[in-house]
Amino acid sequence: MIFWSLAIVVTAIACAALYYAGAGRRVNATAPVVDSPEVQHLKLQLKEIETDAANGRLGAAEAVAAKGELARELLRLKGAQKPVPAGAGSRRGIVAGATLATAILALGVYGALGRPDLPAQPLAERADTPPPEMTLDDAIARIEAQLKKQPDDLRGWTVIAPAYMQLGRYADAAAALRRVIELDGPTADRETDLGEAVMMANKGDATGEPLALFKSAAARDPAHVRSRYYLASEATREGDYATAKADWQALLKLGKGDEPWYANATAGLAAAEAGLNGGAIPDGSAIAGMVEGLSTRLMQGGGTVEEWTRLVRSRLVLGQPELAQQAYDAARKAYPDAADRAALDILAADNGLVANN
Repeated sequence: MIFWSLAIVVTAIACAALYYAGAGRRVNATAPVVDSPEVQHLKLQLKEIETDAANGRLGAAEAVAAKGELARELLRLKGAQKPVPAGAGSRRGIVAGATLATAILALGVYGALGRPDLPAQPLAERADTPPPEMTLDDAIARIEAQLKKQPDDLRGWTVIAPAYMQLGRYADAAAALRRVIELDGPTADRETDLGEAVMMANKGDATGEPLALFKSAAARDPAHVRSRYYLASEATREGDYATAKADWQALLKLGKGDEPWYANATAGLAAAEAGLNGGAIPDGSAIAGMVEGLSTRLMQGGGTVEEWTRLVRSRLVLGQPELAQQAYDAARKAYPDAADRAALDILAADNGLVANN
C-alpha cells in the first residue's frame, strides 16, 4: 500500500509539471509563437517515452522519472521563450487530457505487469536472467532435461548429437542419431553420421553396422562424398584393392581438386593401385626424411592440427601404424577439443587408430 501511495504521488507531481510546462499561459498577444527546436526535440522525446511505456519497453517508474526530467527542461525553456499565443487556452485542455491519459496508462501498465511485492534483488541473481556464459556441458544438460520432458523433440535430438560427438560421447551420439532417424526418417547424412558414431564407439572399427550404414547412405545418394570415402577407405584397409580403386576413382570424379578430402582420395587411389600391382609404397630416403623432420618439429615445438594430420597420414602411408598411433596420441594431447581435430579423428578411425586417454 505504501508503494502505491508513493507511486500515485510521484505520478501526480510529474503530470502536474508536464501540464504546467505544456499548457503555457495566456498573455496579450495575437501572433502565434513557434516552439524552439529545443522544445520540439523534447516533445518528440516525450512521445517516445510514452510509446515505450505503452509497449512495455520502459517500466512505469523509469517512464515517470524520464517525464519528470523532461518537464524540468521544458519549464526552463518555456521561461526563456516568447509569450504563448492568446488562443493557448484551448491547448490547455489537450495537454490536460494527454497528461491524465499518461498518468492512467503508467499506473495501469505497472498494475498489470509490475511486481511491487517482490523484494529487491541484484540482476545477476534473478532466476529469469540467463547466465553470463554457458559452457557446452551446461547447454547439453539443459537439452537433456528438455528431452526427458519431450522425447519426441526432433530439433533437440538433432542438436545434441553433434555435441556428443565433440565431447567424445560416441555411444550417446549414436543413440541420439537413432532417435532422429526414428522420428524423421533416414537420409544419407544421418546414416553416415550414425555410422561414424558407431565406428568411433567401436574404437575405429567400421565392420558390421557402420559399413552397412555407409553402403545404405551411398545407395541413397550416389553423390554423397563422406559415405563413399568411408567405403573406399574400408576396401583399401581390407585389401580389396580392385573395389578400392573403383571406389576412389568414383569419389575423385565428384570433386574439383580443391576439396579438403581430395588429396586423401588421391593417396588412397595410389595405394589401391600399388596393392593391385603387388607392390608397396616405397620408403624412400627423401620421403622418410621429410616425414621424420616433420615429426621432430611437431613433437618438440608443436604445430597446427593440419600438420599433425599430415604426419599421421604419412606414417600410415609408409606402413608405420605404431608411429602413427604415437603421433595421433600427441595430436590429441595438443588439441584436446574434438571439434578442432574432426578430420584427424576421422582419419584415425578409418585406419584403426585408438583414441587413448
